[in-house]
Amino acid sequence: MSQLTDTGRVRSSTGRTSEVQVLTPNQETLRRVIGLIQLGFGVLDGLIGLRFLLKLMAANPANPFASMIYFITSPFLWMFQGLTNTPSFEGIEIEFFSLIAIVVYSLLGWIIVQLLWVLFARMK
Repeated sequence: MSQLTDTGRVRSSTGRTSEVQVLTPNQETLRRVIGLIQLGFGVLDGLIGLRFLLKLMAANPANPFASMIYFITSPFLWMFQGLTNTPSFEGIEIEFFSLIAIVVYSLLGWIIVQLLWVLFARMK
């Protein structure tokens, strides 16, 4: 069990102490905003990855689940469509542009997070 001492250190049951980082309200807000941005880009990447797998498995586009995934991801992929050829064989499609979109959106999310840290994180 850990105890918080009056000096801002945590003393564990083994007797070792470690510093506790106390965040200011602005830092806490920044961490929450960054967490939401990471969550948003992570969900987007996951949905695009799911679309890639559905196309790879030749999922029925009339199925409500597949249709929903295609509908949600379509606006995020329009600028990548036609970037590469989409090979197909017996209904199976390999959307390479979906993989490119995952990389681009991951990089974009990372750049936004790094920019927010540089602009709004304060040093002690």
